[in-house]
Amino acid sequence: MAIEWYWALAQILALTGVDPDDVFDLVDAWMKGIRPVRLRTATDPATGLGSLVVCGRADDGTPLAIYARRVGRDILVYNAAYLTADQVAEFEKWEATRND
Repeated sequence: MAIEWYWALAQILALTGVDPDDVFDLVDAWMKGIRPVRLRTATDPATGLGSLVVCGRADDGTPLAIYARRVGRDILVYNAAYLTADQVAEFEKWEATRND
């Protein structure tokens, strides 16, 4: 399995205030098993397209979500966002109750 993302995404994320390094840190930590992540699926109600949502923390502890699609055996990252206050509360609840 390969994790792919296009460098144009880094430029777009930077314009929206998301540090591309945070995204890379989270994906790298996930793939190396360094930090736990919460995996969920989501479906766009308008298009019906399914996505994988990877919630975790960047190296500095900032919680964020990475949105990806499965393409064959690979995963294509297409967006990322810092979690909102409500999402952080939900994520921290998951962190407190997860059973490694």
